Amino acid sequence: MRRDILAGEASICFSPPIREIQTVYNRPIKDFLGNNITDVNSNYSMDYFIEDVQRIMSSGSNRSSIVEQIEPLLKQVMHRNDLLQESLKVEMSDGRYSYTFFRTEDESLAITAPAFLPGRPTPVHDHLTWGVIGVYSGRQKTTRYLRIDHGESEGIAELKLYSDEILTRGATYPLIPPDDIHRIEALGDDPGISIHVLGTDLRHQKRHMFNPEDGTVEDWDGGSMMR
Repeated sequence: MRRDILAGEASICFSPPIREIQTVYNRPIKDFLGNNITDVNSNYSMDYFIEDVQRIMSSGSNRSSIVEQIEPLLKQVMHRNDLLQESLKVEMSDGRYSYTFFRTEDESLAITAPAFLPGRPTPVHDHLTWGVIGVYSGRQKTTRYLRIDHGESEGIAELKLYSDEILTRGATYPLIPPDDIHRIEALGDDPGISIHVLGTDLRHQKRHMFNPEDGTVEDWDGGSMMR
């Protein structure tokens, strides 16, 4: 998968070597309603992906290991063309929408696919949890920053741009705090839809919004960063 680097400098290695996870699936392929699926290009379904993610999380691995194991599985499930089912679509205000695949009751895992609309980039923000993001459709410009101050002054944050990439279908990247500050922007005429596998439910997660231009940061009490 080609990545067009627009700007920035890589000052750290963000992606550790990923070990290959190969699993043979011989079970019938069904959708979320229990119907057989025949028109797919992968026999690894979202249901099986969710099972594997939960298994990995229950193994007692640290978050770096969790992310390392999940990323190749996310690449595998994104080979399917049938993930964005209408029954999973959640409509929001101003034309925004997303797809919800899975959430645990204790909010320790959320698997969703927000649609980022053209001309409406997210603010620069963090998640304060581990995560893996995979681009499923459209073209997304993902800009990433490092925080280089130590948070000594309230409301002040000095960020350094280190990555500015255009990502297309199949591209994945990990987010592990404190190196999880980023912004997403859909390019072109179509929405950019990416699958987010996160170690919390961002609807209730306290986190931060940053303004790199004036060096400020503010608390965010939860909710979507989609605009």
